[in-house]
Amino acid sequence: MSGLDPTEKKFEEYIEHHLRTKGYQVRASDDYSRDLCMIGSEVVKFLEETQPKEWKRLSEIYKADTEHNVLSRISKAIANRGVIDVLRNQVVDRGVYLNLCYFEPKSDLNPDHLALFNANKFTLIRQLRYSTKNEKSLDTVLFLNGLPIVTMELKNQLTGQNFRHAENQYRNDRDSNEPLFKFKRCIVHFCVDNDKVSMTTKLLGDKTYFLPYNQDIHNPPVESGYRTKYLWEEILPTSSMLDIIENLVHVAKEKEYYFEAKTKKIESTVKDILIFPRYHQLNLVRKFRRTLKADGVGRNYLVQHSTGSGKSYSIGWLAHMLTSLYQSSDDTKRMFDTIVVVSDRTVLDDQLRNTIRSLEKVDGVVSGVQAGSQELKRFLEQGKDIVITTIQKFPFISKTIAALGDRKFAVIIDEVHSSQSGELSKELKKSLSKNDLEDEDDFDYQEMIREEIRSRGPQDHISFFGFTGTPKQKTLELFGTKNDMERFEPFDVYSMRQSIHEGFTLDVLQNYTTYNRYFKLRQIAETDFEVQVGKGKKELVKYVDSHGMTIQSKVQIMLDHWIEKGCKEIQGKARGMIVTQSRIQCVRYFQEINKQLKERNQSYRCLVGFSGEVSVDGLKFTERGCNMEVEHEGNVPLGLKNPKYRLLVVANKFQTGFDEPLMQTMYVDKILGGVQCVQTLSRLNRTATGKTQTFVLDFANKAHAITESFELFYQSTMLEREIDPNILYDTKREISDFHLFSAMDVENFCKVFYDPRRNEGELHSILDPVVEKFASIEGRDEREDFRSKIQSYCRMYGYISQIITFIDIELDMTFIFLKYLNKKLPKRQEDQFNLAYAVDLESLRIQKRYSMNPDLSREDSILKPITFDVSDYQEPEKDLLSDLINFINGLYGDTLTESDRVGLTQVSDRMKENKEIEKVMNANNTEQNRRRSVEAEFDKIIFELIQEKIDLYNKLEDNRPMKKLIFQHLYDICREETRKDE
Repeated sequence: MSGLDPTEKKFEEYIEHHLRTKGYQVRASDDYSRDLCMIGSEVVKFLEETQPKEWKRLSEIYKADTEHNVLSRISKAIANRGVIDVLRNQVVDRGVYLNLCYFEPKSDLNPDHLALFNANKFTLIRQLRYSTKNEKSLDTVLFLNGLPIVTMELKNQLTGQNFRHAENQYRNDRDSNEPLFKFKRCIVHFCVDNDKVSMTTKLLGDKTYFLPYNQDIHNPPVESGYRTKYLWEEILPTSSMLDIIENLVHVAKEKEYYFEAKTKKIESTVKDILIFPRYHQLNLVRKFRRTLKADGVGRNYLVQHSTGSGKSYSIGWLAHMLTSLYQSSDDTKRMFDTIVVVSDRTVLDDQLRNTIRSLEKVDGVVSGVQAGSQELKRFLEQGKDIVITTIQKFPFISKTIAALGDRKFAVIIDEVHSSQSGELSKELKKSLSKNDLEDEDDFDYQEMIREEIRSRGPQDHISFFGFTGTPKQKTLELFGTKNDMERFEPFDVYSMRQSIHEGFTLDVLQNYTTYNRYFKLRQIAETDFEVQVGKGKKELVKYVDSHGMTIQSKVQIMLDHWIEKGCKEIQGKARGMIVTQSRIQCVRYFQEINKQLKERNQSYRCLVGFSGEVSVDGLKFTERGCNMEVEHEGNVPLGLKNPKYRLLVVANKFQTGFDEPLMQTMYVDKILGGVQCVQTLSRLNRTATGKTQTFVLDFANKAHAITESFELFYQSTMLEREIDPNILYDTKREISDFHLFSAMDVENFCKVFYDPRRNEGELHSILDPVVEKFASIEGRDEREDFRSKIQSYCRMYGYISQIITFIDIELDMTFIFLKYLNKKLPKRQEDQFNLAYAVDLESLRIQKRYSMNPDLSREDSILKPITFDVSDYQEPEKDLLSDLINFINGLYGDTLTESDRVGLTQVSDRMKENKEIEKVMNANNTEQNRRRSVEAEFDKIIFELIQEKIDLYNKLEDNRPMKKLIFQHLYDICREETRKDE
């Protein structure tokens, strides 16, 4: 039976057989020159066939030693420049320019170029003996025109080995000093078994780092063959490898900052990194290439690629691919005249510009806007290939740039969940849209309105490509693709789950601890008075959270944790971030942390990050002023490289787009939700040498709310259905029912508004009578109801107008009229109050509540469409300050008596013994389902205790805050017991 046993050789033969059908020729190991690191005869044959004149000139120079001298010259060029540069660019020998490869022509119009392209030769050698020192061999090596480009170690799992064994073989049994294994000499090294693939571009002995190269978390099952067959069917075929070598594989120069102990300064180093496109990146670019040729120009696409996906390179490769994309091979005009790459933050703009520019193979292809909107305007008018800018620059040129005419644009937007909000996105579309209305004398206001509507909605000459890992409903409806179930889904997904699984990011929820604060307020104002309940609650809680006692207590907990545990992570190099609610809190935390660090005799201090200027206790503070001791002109990211500064306190700033791999611990004192929650906590997820885990201490959020926010984007995110535009008509009718203006008022206003020669005063003369009618309405509720409805209409239209495919001039005219009417209406009079003088913090206790290690749902997330609040206005509820304080104390205070605690223990015991709860908690349920089940069982047990503990029942029944407190206590007990059992 031994002859029938599975072997590694059979796996090699299978791959060889397939590659032979894809154009590879097979050669023997002896054909390989170990000294020159190439198949010399293949190189010579290619040069003789494709460049006979050049070869003849070299033969006249070198005579009998031509082959040896030319091959030696090429070998040295590869050793110095790398095989990628040699294949893309020529090698010069004694004034003779040699091409070592010919890439595919963009069209079929040049038959000579096509013939040269077809002359490329791909070769495969199995069991290649590569060394002059020994007879060790590689399983498979691939060559292009005699030059090595790919090595592979293959493992058949039925022999008891897998790709991990191949990785160890490269690390421990392949000398990185061998010519073939030196950096840039070969493009990529693959480790392949029957189910999985990994790869590396740089061998460093036992420090070699391999990247997963799979289609998803796991390669899906196949009907026949191996799960890894995509490697030799999609990646390794000759046409694919030529595409990768020409357009995708890249040697990047990455700059890293570090603290130099000798000079006590922040230094920088630049190192070369060979980037081979990961599977999802290559698949994305090729998927777009196929789809765009079929779709044409004028559609929107959403790419949901999580942190760790290599998004900057994906955007760069896409941008360069679009510059040379033709819809068919016989087209003479490319699909897009200009590619505009847009980011919403200057820091990201710099990163993208540097990445995209590094990918250009011809100078001048990439133009980064740095001198303002006029430079952007000039670049677009000149038809630059790739223009990189921030979205903030578009509104300044939206009118003048419309004269560009019939150009076609591809607009790639980074972090599209934030970039495409509000008026900026409309201005972007308007600035690129066609506009034929050049003659002011030929004025037609209705045609102006139609042009305005067209400029906001879908554009047949603009294709939008939105990138984000956290798409909102609006993002999905604007950029998503509608599937057969009428749901909007991303064009392509690289999920957060896959990024964590593949080790590109860390799971920030694995060490997550929440804290509750219990406090009691007392009224110090001598007289009681009424306050708005909603605003009053917020003010009282805000007072507690900003109180010196609260900040002092929280900082003590933070530093206890940081000094004991956090700062010791990453070999003692870890950094921490404190997220605060406001700039005022940010400054107060900054002051208190540095004060306590000094008291604890710690050698480091913290930095602060916030925008603008803020007044705290009568003094003015700025970020730069607080960080005045930091080198590099107060630059916070560089300052954190210095071990003198290991903590950073922030208010909104640095919560997104800030990448510091040493950031390992976060202390949260701000309510987070949805996209903001994921973006903020993801500041911790970057990997670094020695970084194996993260810590989060949260003083403001519930554990289940954090889990639910991450589950929205853990897998693919979809929108259940599109929004119904008819709600615009319903709201428009409700506004008309107030009878404050007529359709003629709206029409007259728009006639004036769209007239480029208008007299501004005529707009006011139309609005003023409406404002007077509004002021004459007797009831405040009715006035505010009208105001709320017109504001709702404007918000809805701003969203829906970018989506609807029909044109209704009345809707747009109504929007323009109401937008400016709202500005003209007298401002709402609201109670202004500050409760800080009326209350005092009597007691405070901060207690650890919950540590979670959640198992996030692996189902795709389906979002509900956006809803707009068009309900009737209601006068804010008011209550006495004393009653409001009692309510807050009941909600946040630990008010149980000793007798209540006995009853509470009884309830707790019964719940712990409850089999239904035990079954639910141990089952594979989501956090939300577990919570609902616990609540239901809790209510049953409380009902059973009515007769036994009537006093406690009454407290729980009549006092909602107390019931909420008891429930949370019981829920935490149950979760803690379940966690221990697990």
